[in-house]
Amino acid sequence: MKHHFSSKLLYIVTIVGTLLLILSGCGKSNNSSLQQIKKKGTITVGMISSNPPYEFQTTKNGKTVMSGSDIRLVKKVAKGLGVKYKIKTMDLDGLLPAMQAHKVDMLITSMSPTPERKKGAKFSDVYYKSTNTLVVRKSDANKYKNANNFKNASIAVINNSTQQPMIHKAFPNAPLKKLGKVTDLALAVNNNKADAFSIDIPTATILLKQNPNLTMTSWRHHDASVGAAIALPKNTDNSLVKAVNKVIAQNKTDYAKWVLEYAKQVK
Repeated sequence: MKHHFSSKLLYIVTIVGTLLLILSGCGKSNNSSLQQIKKKGTITVGMISSNPPYEFQTTKNGKTVMSGSDIRLVKKVAKGLGVKYKIKTMDLDGLLPAMQAHKVDMLITSMSPTPERKKGAKFSDVYYKSTNTLVVRKSDANKYKNANNFKNASIAVINNSTQQPMIHKAFPNAPLKKLGKVTDLALAVNNNKADAFSIDIPTATILLKQNPNLTMTSWRHHDASVGAAIALPKNTDNSLVKAVNKVIAQNKTDYAKWVLEYAKQVK
């Protein structure tokens, strides 16, 4: 009789334990990264404050608002997740620390998933890849017709950008001027604080419209990056990554068109 009672007790304990495991699993499912975002109802997105045509400030109905291809992607991501969005702008080198400090939920700012960045963040699929160039003063155009002429030239880049290691590798003896904003690149060359600057061609095209005394050289280079992707907190689970990748898959072809569209709009 005692043995029979023990068997029944063991059976009950096993059933209860199984139920607890199932309930525990359900609890984790409801607490997934995607569910947390949905529950909050809003994603706070970090991006560079001035990086046209990807993100830049413009005036609409008397108010200063953010515009650009990355802003367009933010809206698509928010809609795909079924939430609203807020944007926080800062310099490139402050973006990852802001996300790690939970000040923003994700970074949508044409950021490349470099090995170093992957140590502190998880990345989505790539949504865009561009080609880089070098820009100089028109008065120096003949001086920089050959890539060898850049060997000892001072070259401005955005600090922690994909151009930084690319230029260092291409011209190891060239002193680098590391700046915080894209608009600072043109200022540096205009004011003779740098001989040239490196940036992707769509951005260079815009800067040349704003700075007619500068010109694009024939130098072209693909950086070592795989392209631009959305950065997410390191502990993000696959539920949110998959949801973001779905939005990217639906809009990747259009994104390339948005870049050209906004490049024409920037004055």
